[in-house]
Amino acid sequence: MPSLSQTIEAILFVTAEPYSVTSLAKLLNVSAGEITEALAVLESSLADHAMMLVRQGEVVTLATRPDHSMILEALRKEELQKDLSKASAETLAVVVYHPGATKAEIELIRGVNASYSLRALQIRGLIETKNNGRSMTYHPTVELLESYGVASIEALPQYAETKNKIDALL
Repeated sequence: MPSLSQTIEAILFVTAEPYSVTSLAKLLNVSAGEITEALAVLESSLADHAMMLVRQGEVVTLATRPDHSMILEALRKEELQKDLSKASAETLAVVVYHPGATKAEIELIRGVNASYSLRALQIRGLIETKNNGRSMTYHPTVELLESYGVASIEALPQYAETKNKIDALL
């Protein structure tokens, strides 16, 4: 059975989103003190790894260490020059036709993990996240509308019909 620190590491890695100590405690049905202790263990275990635990107040997330920034920047530039993958295009369609979708909703519609696609779309500046108090939601950006040459989301092809179909799924 995995330790609490390993479980937290898996959550932070797979979701690629920040979590508060309180939300982790609720999610894992343990005390905030136990989460704090497990975070210390996780931070220590990552000391010689490319990943590190980043803390801002009671919010934590995983990130790569700064000494890897040059190679990661080169990978990002290469990724931005490529066409969108099919998975990213599908994810983008869900966000465009259902603004305010959560990661869970996107994954429910697509049937697969959307972490990589969401991150790729954010890097390209096509979608942005907003915190609605309970979870992160995804929204199309103004840059997306500019790149597709539309004045508003509602001007996209078959917007109302497609939005209604997605809303009915959820």
